[in-house]
Amino acid sequence: MDSKRSRLMNIWSLSDHTGIAVRTLRTFMAARKIPFLKIGHRTVLFDPDKVYIALERFQTNAIGDEPRVAAKISNRKNA
Repeated sequence: MDSKRSRLMNIWSLSDHTGIAVRTLRTFMAARKIPFLKIGHRTVLFDPDKVYIALERFQTNAIGDEPRVAAKISNRKNA
């Protein structure tokens, strides 16, 4: 099997893999926040690599990690 291809997993395995509750994953599915494959009537599978990429959108950076452009704009407002 190709090493670049990740293994698909069900919602229970994804929950164990990510540490995110199954209920939260189902909520993200309903809101289309994470990618999934619906195969048939009940079977839903996930590519963990694509899920991690989708979850990176929720990451919040520390204050010191702001882009310089935003820092310049906020300094102008204070001046």
